Amino acid sequence: MNEDKTLTIQVNPKQLDSFCKKIISRSRNTANIHQALIVLEAFISAFSSDSQGADNYQNIQQTLKSHSLKTRELLMQEKTQQLKQGLSTQNMMLLADVYGSLSRNGFYQILSTATEQIVRSQIPSIAEWVIAWAGEAKQKAEQASGYPDALDFKKADIDIEQYQAMTDIAYFFNNTYKY
Repeated sequence: MNEDKTLTIQVNPKQLDSFCKKIISRSRNTANIHQALIVLEAFISAFSSDSQGADNYQNIQQTLKSHSLKTRELLMQEKTQQLKQGLSTQNMMLLADVYGSLSRNGFYQILSTATEQIVRSQIPSIAEWVIAWAGEAKQKAEQASGYPDALDFKKADIDIEQYQAMTDIAYFFNNTYKY
């Protein structure tokens, strides 16, 4: 491998905008597109010789950030609907999937939005289900470990992602949401 060789890439904001619109319109997976835009933004930042604030660099970065913000908003909307569905149908696997795909902060943001969109009369039964499941899972994991204040999810046959999702949702209902 010859490390002295370089590759020069030229990017202009108009072509980049067109490229981003094309990949966004062709993709069915908003999360993948969003991640790709973030990676592209980091790539350009890392390898650009103009990254010290030149106007052309700023225009390129602004174009990427604009598309990244749009895909983030779409992603949050999609995840909010999935979370709403998971709560309404008591689908733990869907809840864990949504939980694992976002930061904890992002998850709490959409959890708040999703609960606002659920029929108010359904919230108490959803909250009771979540809180009971989280409590029972913790108790089962404590019993499986054989040690005080220790949890063994593997022996208790509890999926850790489901436990984390349900525990955080239970926390939300116990401490944040007034139902």
